[in-house]
Amino acid sequence: MFINQRKLVSSLCLLTVSAVSMPGAIAADREIGGYVDRAESRFVRNVWNFVKNFQGFQTIGANRYKNVQYYWAEPYMFDSSHENYVDKMDLAFFAGHGSSYYIQTNQSTGQGVDLRTVPAYGDLANNGDLEFMIIESCSTVATAPDAADWWTPYSPMFQGLHQLVGFRTLSYSDNSIPNNYANKLKANGGVWQSWFAALNEERYFAGSSNAAYPGMGSAIMYTSTENDRLGAYAADPAGGTAGMKTWWQY
Repeated sequence: MFINQRKLVSSLCLLTVSAVSMPGAIAADREIGGYVDRAESRFVRNVWNFVKNFQGFQTIGANRYKNVQYYWAEPYMFDSSHENYVDKMDLAFFAGHGSSYYIQTNQSTGQGVDLRTVPAYGDLANNGDLEFMIIESCSTVATAPDAADWWTPYSPMFQGLHQLVGFRTLSYSDNSIPNNYANKLKANGGVWQSWFAALNEERYFAGSSNAAYPGMGSAIMYTSTENDRLGAYAADPAGGTAGMKTWWQY
């Protein structure tokens, strides 16, 4: 099931409405980056199984997307040099170990990135461009069931960023999720909606007796960017916590 919550709204609602249409962005070429935790080979496969779908330009709605970065993750790509790496992209996909608000970049050296202290992403005035960050790791995208004040930890990174998508629980990877998700995005599906659908399909087709498989999805966004697709998405939000919204699975 899906649940959503808006900041400063106490009641919870089940999803009962379909996605609505929105104004399209100006037609342009967009960039995708893939970043891998230097830990397990499955993380390489996770990222590759996503970015392989964008090795050549893919026309999606009004835009074209292509993978232009595919790196071992390093902290500087997310913080000190973010404007040359994840924040130069329109969509960044990361796979690796994680915990609440945290992604590991190198297991042997114990390095990683705390999302609560990264620079503002998507801040065009300061050379930021990131619209969508997808994190395939355990528990990184903590949300309302995990923290009463779920929005505050994300406020520094959301300065034009449209959506942060991932897992709020332990996750199981090295499966069909990245490829399935990429294909849904190429079909111009909603960014967070396609992620949740890919998780549900993996859960269904695996037929696993483990009710937690492959993990429960979560997403942070703004009300104005809730129905974003790669082919057409809303104007960059102003940033800060006003109007933030979350969806999660349980």
